[in-house]
Amino acid sequence: MIIQSISLRQFRCFQEQTFDTDSRIVVVEGHNGSGKSSLLEAIHYACYLRSFRTHLNRDLMQLGQDFFFIDVEYQPANASISDNIQVGFSVKEGKVVKLNQRPVQSYKELIEQFRVVTLAADDLELINGAPDLRRDFLNYAMALKDPSVLAVLKHYRHVLEQRNALLVRGVYASQPTDEWRVWTEQLWDAAQKVQGLRRIYLQELEDAVNTLLRDYFADATPDGMTVSFTYQAKGLHDEENFKGFWEQYTHKQFAQECDWRRSLFGAHLDDFQVVFQQKKARMFASRGQQKLLVLLIKMAQLQQLSQQGEPGVLLLDDFMTDFDHNNVTRCITALKNLKYQLFLSTPINPAAFLQSIDLPGLRHIKLG
Repeated sequence: MIIQSISLRQFRCFQEQTFDTDSRIVVVEGHNGSGKSSLLEAIHYACYLRSFRTHLNRDLMQLGQDFFFIDVEYQPANASISDNIQVGFSVKEGKVVKLNQRPVQSYKELIEQFRVVTLAADDLELINGAPDLRRDFLNYAMALKDPSVLAVLKHYRHVLEQRNALLVRGVYASQPTDEWRVWTEQLWDAAQKVQGLRRIYLQELEDAVNTLLRDYFADATPDGMTVSFTYQAKGLHDEENFKGFWEQYTHKQFAQECDWRRSLFGAHLDDFQVVFQQKKARMFASRGQQKLLVLLIKMAQLQQLSQQGEPGVLLLDDFMTDFDHNNVTRCITALKNLKYQLFLSTPINPAAFLQSIDLPGLRHIKLG
């Protein structure tokens, strides 16, 4: 998939501008505040319908304006004609999304056609941040690979919301009834499905990351480097069926849930841990190593999509900071060998460096 052009109106610092991006590798250069991250943010928004820098759509509008508009022209993999995504937001009408001039009815419909993976500064929180950030990453990554996962996640949220609503109202505050057992079993079943999908995805991601390490970073340390992901289910025991879980639940968790008035087990509380060289990356990896790990995770995502015939686009927002020259060279070598479009923003003049490592098909956009 190749993004051929991006048109922006009243988005961040752009009044009205179109960028020609019809190349496999696009380098966006500019000083701080020139709009490098905003250009990548617009591409990200066209896929996820949310920013990687803010949760408020109003923050994306140019100062003093009441709407923004994004238009992306792209050529899908193995297609001879281009497709078009238009995303608009206004204070009066909210968000409007169109694919080839037709209104998009669901997020699933969008990501079946347009897949983007982004690495920005805040993505270091994938290692250092709170568990909810890693859960969000897993959910979006799984949906990007297989949009049918969205239905499983939606069902889980529905059951969780209904069960929590009953806890808030204190409907079963005295003792667990047969009806409450039914709700608990529904949440347990739904959690099992989500957790199973997450574990499978994490194992596939782990294999892909370690393959990249072996292929491109084998010389980085004498013993090589290894990464593993450990899934951590919260509030669930090792019972193989719901009957065993229910016995444990009624002994302790029911009273706790009644006190807290929210569900204290399930996929909405889970986490996973990144282990690097048999140690917790959060505590023992340097900032440069953590940044490399996150980059490899994002690259592995694109590898998975490419292998199933659905290649996407990789956005790297100033990723070279904190890398030494050798690791930058290894990363660029890996990136140019992988089969997807790359957008790379940088505050420095990259031309001499990129030419020195023979990066083909480069388009250079200079802002500011």
